[in-house]
Amino acid sequence: MDESGGVTMNMLDCMGSETEQQDARLNQNYKAAMQALTPTQQTQLRDAQRLWIKFRDADCALLGSLTGGTIDSVNSASCFLDMTKKRADDLAWLAKQDQ
Repeated sequence: MDESGGVTMNMLDCMGSETEQQDARLNQNYKAAMQALTPTQQTQLRDAQRLWIKFRDADCALLGSLTGGTIDSVNSASCFLDMTKKRADDLAWLAKQDQ
């Protein structure tokens, strides 16, 4: 972000690149968590993940509509990045739990 020079498009590009990396981590950790769980737990995780995606998308869309200014796009992208990173971390933790 420091390299963006405070330019909105540069900030969005930076966050977009990091979000792609975090999304790849999320998907990898989701697969690992699914392998570590029982069939019943897999169903629970699948349902929870679908709901989490809906929540993330709705919550970040709200942040992207608050002021009507260009900062909204930065706020939305930042929300998406932060939530995706946190979920990837949570799934990594879940994958390491003993059954």
